[in-house]
Amino acid sequence: MLQSLPKLQLFDLHFLNIWMYQALDLITDIIHQGTTTTIFIINADCLNKTFDDPEYRHTLQEADHLFADGSGIRLGCRIMGETLLDNVNGTDLFPLLCERAAQHNFSLFLFGAKPGVADQVKQTMTQRYPKLNIVGSQHGYLNFKSSEEQILIQNINNSKADILLVALGAPLQEKWLAAHRSQLAPKVLIGVGGLFDFYSGNIPRAPLWLRKKGLEWTYRLYQEPRRLFKRYILGNPLFIWRVLRWKWSKSHS
Repeated sequence: MLQSLPKLQLFDLHFLNIWMYQALDLITDIIHQGTTTTIFIINADCLNKTFDDPEYRHTLQEADHLFADGSGIRLGCRIMGETLLDNVNGTDLFPLLCERAAQHNFSLFLFGAKPGVADQVKQTMTQRYPKLNIVGSQHGYLNFKSSEEQILIQNINNSKADILLVALGAPLQEKWLAAHRSQLAPKVLIGVGGLFDFYSGNIPRAPLWLRKKGLEWTYRLYQEPRRLFKRYILGNPLFIWRVLRWKWSKSHS
């Protein structure tokens, strides 16, 4: 399965074009195969960031797998004449991954978010899935490039976790995973953005009907208008303009 998954291209990045269940099967296969693999879940805002951050763009280019997250990516693919099969976002993937991990005895380590948040996620998800084995949790407010970071890496490796979920926000989480990949023992390394805040109960998710229509971003904007205004009100049109410009350049090259 690892070699047969279809991909689609946006800008100079290649996304897996898969269904959610295939993402779970892929993670299962990676763990059984035993090779350390990076998975980054990328939305339109992430792609916007790559235009001002060449290091981030390179990090995404070097990733093993990119999952397509959000209605912005879907619209961008449609403009390019591609059909995105599914919105493989981390927030919907996480409970399914926990369920799969409980079934297969895979273990998780949670790293990121504010102090106490990862611990709350651990408590919430192990209550929901009693057989789930979350072997460690650590907030993301560390003194990076210090002994704290090395102690964290040692703790992650000593935990024998199969899956490491890192919630530091983009682009820090992807850069951190890329920089420390060779030091990390878990087989699956995933950047998950603000996912922990949802499953700790700090931030409620949009109603299901709104999510199904691809409008969860409007609910997030309603929740945090000041913080998310630039990302959505300015960022979404900018992303579409960039896709159209890229399409034009490809047709005239």
